[in-house]
Amino acid sequence: MNKMKFDVKCVKDCLKNNGRVFTVRSWGGSAQESVVEVEGIGACDKYRIGRVSGIKSIERYVKLSGFRYVDEWWNAIARFGANDGYLFLVVKKRGNHV
Repeated sequence: MNKMKFDVKCVKDCLKNNGRVFTVRSWGGSAQESVVEVEGIGACDKYRIGRVSGIKSIERYVKLSGFRYVDEWWNAIARFGANDGYLFLVVKKRGNHV
């Protein structure tokens, strides 16, 4: 199983507390859907939503990103060099009680 890392605390906390999180990565991966292992969370389903084409393309997802404001999220995406990356939904599998 592939691993997925969350270095930004508010993003990982969103996944932990809500059971799901939207995240942007610089790579698209090879599969539309896959299972990943997230340290401290366990197995999660990962769904590729689509390519990010700018800040407007992520606005509707900010409530489940871990960030309070879309600008805050976009700045974090830019720091990781993922401005033209891919949006994913990561969902904690049932039975993960972390």
